[in-house]
Amino acid sequence: MHFGAGKATDLPGLLPDAPARILFVQGASGHAAAGVLKALRTAGHDITLVNCPGEPSVDAVNAALAQLDDPTHVIACGGGAVIDMGKALAALAELGLTLPMDFATLPPLTARRNIRLLALPTTAGTGAEVTANAVIDVPAKGAKISIRGAALIPDIAVIDPLLAQTAPAGVVLASGLDAVTQVIESYTSCAATPFSMALCRAAIPLGLAALRQVIEAPDIGAWENMCWTSLSSGLALANSGLGAAHGLASVLGAQLGAPHGALCGRLLIPTLRVNLEYSRETPEIQDRITYCLQAISDAFAPTRAADALSGFEAWVNAKGLPRLSEMGLSQDRIAALAELGSKASSSQKNAVPLPVQAYETILQGAF
Repeated sequence: MHFGAGKATDLPGLLPDAPARILFVQGASGHAAAGVLKALRTAGHDITLVNCPGEPSVDAVNAALAQLDDPTHVIACGGGAVIDMGKALAALAELGLTLPMDFATLPPLTARRNIRLLALPTTAGTGAEVTANAVIDVPAKGAKISIRGAALIPDIAVIDPLLAQTAPAGVVLASGLDAVTQVIESYTSCAATPFSMALCRAAIPLGLAALRQVIEAPDIGAWENMCWTSLSSGLALANSGLGAAHGLASVLGAQLGAPHGALCGRLLIPTLRVNLEYSRETPEIQDRITYCLQAISDAFAPTRAADALSGFEAWVNAKGLPRLSEMGLSQDRIAALAELGSKASSSQKNAVPLPVQAYETILQGAF
């Protein structure tokens, strides 16, 4: 991992002197990745370009695989979706595979030996640059499903806060909320470890304060803290899992086509309220949830004395975070989507077990 402002300029020095055959994955516009791509071309490397305009689908991954010409390196420079696309391409190309609709038929995605994978995030949100999974949209199943394995872990991650500053305001908000949700859900997860809790305990207050500052009065220190929170969230969730907010977001993202970070941000507050209620018989988990509530109220002063989350809720509303109804959810779908969300893989690591009715309560709270 290479972390710090300006670190992206070091990228050519991380590659071999001889011209490499690079598959370069970037977002729809390529704006954030333009400087990195120019530096690689100036260094004389052979570049094949793949644009990833949204979250990768099975068809998009296989279409990109079909145009590959035996790359020596895959470099993904973009948001979480771009990095997931790069991770999937590196893993599948190494093993000579295409992506089936049924991921259960994939052989083990064992560590790569030939293709090097480098990740440069341009958003401070998912922490995908340090995780061993890639989220793929599977329209035939109406779901977003992860492929996992050692082959998906980047060899090198370059986290440069200057790249994250290029994102539009709406993306900054959604990505930051995703990072904050990840450190909170990792910290409160029933599968949390001493390692993941150590990462998250410090990152939760840091990330909340940084999120507010990068939206309202950004400076390089705030961006570094936001990127550190995102990185910490990726390292933590890989060891702890997440929770109900992410479980529901995975279902809603596939069903509604809504942005993942915005979904997580909108679901976080009602998820915390429900988890607090259901954690009464597990004091250790309740203590962790209470720590998160205190950190939130410290960063966003409550607007109602008895509600630690009221200030945060008012803030995300004021910043234009859409409610689920504005993202396309209708009341008549809540019960069915709650059922699906309760079965999602992230929900199995939620702070406490929740009945389906609790997932309905969360969706109603975000509606």
